[in-house]
Amino acid sequence: MSSTAATDFSGIWVPLVTPFSADGSVDHPALRALATKLAPDVAGFVVCGSTGEAHALDEREQLAVLDSVLAAVPGARIVMGLGGPHRGRLHEQLAALRERPLAGLLVSPPYYVRPSQAAIVDYFLDLADRAACPLIAYNIPYRTGVAMEFSTFERIARHRNIVAVKDCGGSAALTLDLITRTPLQVLAGEDGNILSTLCAGGVGAISAAAHVFPERYTAFFEAIREQHSNEARELFHGLWPLIQLLFEEPNPAGVKAALAHQGLIDARCRAPMAAATPPMRERLAARLAAMGA
Repeated sequence: MSSTAATDFSGIWVPLVTPFSADGSVDHPALRALATKLAPDVAGFVVCGSTGEAHALDEREQLAVLDSVLAAVPGARIVMGLGGPHRGRLHEQLAALRERPLAGLLVSPPYYVRPSQAAIVDYFLDLADRAACPLIAYNIPYRTGVAMEFSTFERIARHRNIVAVKDCGGSAALTLDLITRTPLQVLAGEDGNILSTLCAGGVGAISAAAHVFPERYTAFFEAIREQHSNEARELFHGLWPLIQLLFEEPNPAGVKAALAHQGLIDARCRAPMAAATPPMRERLAARLAAMGA
């Protein structure tokens, strides 16, 4: 699918974790340093997604996190997470984001309420009408409680401001239908599905695991794009044991533990999320050492 640069979401994107200090506040210096370190090796960042523990940040904190990242990596492409069941509040958030230089918004169906497919369509079209930048639809049924059906994607894809999907739907058939039967750019949202999605024609991934070795993920993506399939498989197979380990406990505990091992952030999460357990930290330390980190 041809795209303008403004709406091209190809490549490896990192959904940034939100580091916390010992007093529980957002650690903005660590956040800025992490974004600065990762930026040269990735296509861009998602801020305040599920990996960023947006659920545990109030709206003031979310904007502060976004502004820290924008200041740390001026010129980088930044996508902001957006979602929830309160439409009026979402409209207020859109108004606050309008003046910020965003590449896009990552939007999931409203969580908890389990809306009908028609209601999901209405939800996305309403936000797309009001947004100042393109939307990436985030299909993640195990977090929202509702799966977006293919007919829903067909309908929202007609809106000029809905251009991509982060695919965590868990269906290989749906992934192929999205790639072959809609104009949406398809990004893998599950790290284990990156290889299959890219080989099928997806344009990239939003990868939590890519925090750890971003340059290897980008090399893998470039190998796929250059049709060097053997090299791509070798690179991905080398990453697979780490990917499995990072998600043995609820995300982002594993990613934060790995980054803490590298001396980049503290491993703590904000309640109700828990930090990685000591046994997981030990296994991660061994795996990272074996991979040269």
